[in-house]
Amino acid sequence: MQRRSQLGGGRRRDREMRFRVSDQEYTEIRAAAQRAGAAYGTFIVHTVQAATRQQRFGYQPTAELCEELRGIARQLNRIGVNLNQLARIANATGQVPGELLAALSYLENVLRRVDASSVEIGRLLR
Repeated sequence: MQRRSQLGGGRRRDREMRFRVSDQEYTEIRAAAQRAGAAYGTFIVHTVQAATRQQRFGYQPTAELCEELRGIARQLNRIGVNLNQLARIANATGQVPGELLAALSYLENVLRRVDASSVEIGRLLR
């Protein structure tokens, strides 16, 4: 088991926090710490640190980003259907339909949104 007061490099944990838990919570924390092979304090500190890394800035991006990505996926699917129809017309007639330029322009806009969302996801995951 790790000593609660020691950190890597000879540093020590000098602050003490006291809080109360129910019998059920105590049993759960104790069992989880034992499974992790850590002292209670070390286990609680590592658990809190892991939780705060996942929820930076006090906000959970997953719901917003998932909805944005679902919207992008729907738009890309619609664009794909339109491009397939336009390609079918071009292959059948030998002429490129005028709507093809509008569909490609729309595709370009959606791809810009994909790029912006990717940058945002990257920022949030750092």
